[in-house]
Amino acid sequence: MDTELALSRVLDRVATTLDATGVRFPYYADTATGEWTTTGDGNWCGGHWVGLLLLAHAATDESRFLHAARRRAETVVASVEQASMFYGLNCHYAGFRAYDLTGEETFREYGLRGADATVEYFHQGARQVPLGTQPIDAPASNFRGPDPEDGSSGPSGDVLGAVDAIQTSLPVLWRAFHETGDPTYRDTAVSHADRHLDWYVRDDGRTWHHAEFDPASGDLLRQYNELAYSDETCWARGQGWCIAGLARAYAETGAGRYLDALDATVDYYVSNTPDDLVPYWDFEHPDAPDVPRDTSSAALVAYGLTQLPEDGATEPLRATGESVLESIVADYLTPTDGTDRRPPGMVTDGCYNGPASFAVSNELVWTDYYVGSALARRAGVLD
Repeated sequence: MDTELALSRVLDRVATTLDATGVRFPYYADTATGEWTTTGDGNWCGGHWVGLLLLAHAATDESRFLHAARRRAETVVASVEQASMFYGLNCHYAGFRAYDLTGEETFREYGLRGADATVEYFHQGARQVPLGTQPIDAPASNFRGPDPEDGSSGPSGDVLGAVDAIQTSLPVLWRAFHETGDPTYRDTAVSHADRHLDWYVRDDGRTWHHAEFDPASGDLLRQYNELAYSDETCWARGQGWCIAGLARAYAETGAGRYLDALDATVDYYVSNTPDDLVPYWDFEHPDAPDVPRDTSSAALVAYGLTQLPEDGATEPLRATGESVLESIVADYLTPTDGTDRRPPGMVTDGCYNGPASFAVSNELVWTDYYVGSALARRAGVLD
């Protein structure tokens, strides 16, 4: 894989996206045309766009990317619901990651704000950062939920946890610990990650999407899959969130329990994907192979595994991450050589919401971020 060439495609896409979207935030794009559906404030994932703009600035030193990132970071931090597992994610990318690249104190403050809000929102009984109340710009009423007698699948506020949170909520805590030395951030992250092993990682390495718990005691009430085909199958992006989060937990702690869970979840991932290591949106969908793929799952796996520390225990996992990244670049990243009429640098075949048939074969802004970040790290643009 030509890493420099692949990264240049992603940077081209950041530039054309900025030109096309103006002050709005890209959300998901039509794979045939490259036209973006946008939001005014980034919705749950605007920090990924800030991260891409900062990546473009770091790689090119063009001031327009930094100027755009500053404005959008302010919007994201002000608009994302603090009572949400997504607040920490956005403050990490629009805050700490921006601070690392620029040294600007405002970005550092954004990061600390996100970490403090995440600690405050952490449910001590459940030992989880709950899903929360962030409105999602998608057809939530059409999500596949639990059986009707168990209640609807809509937002459950403080009584619902999600597999995503190990990656959306914890990185800002790890980073705040390194920034301040305050063990509260580290201890909160470890407590959540340990509960994640209990509630979301199944014996065979697949994951649950949701864990509902009693708001008073924190006791587990039930587990179910909202974005998978069924409770007996596995949502691909949820597996990706889990793998990326476990990789970070192991990198931060060196704890064998996280490495063991990572081995199991990656083994399930590899064993249940096609040969190119990009899964269907549900690994065990009965209609496969006539089912959309999900590059956003693959992007998270590549992003997480390629940042593992280089030690003997992680060598096979890092190799898997490199293979997944190479597959995305080879088969799902639109080229710059004129052989494709679409904009260069699109990561195609992302599935937002399979059960609702919503944006099932699209470019997704968070996929672009994780692919771009993995490439930038490989190219030496990012640490």
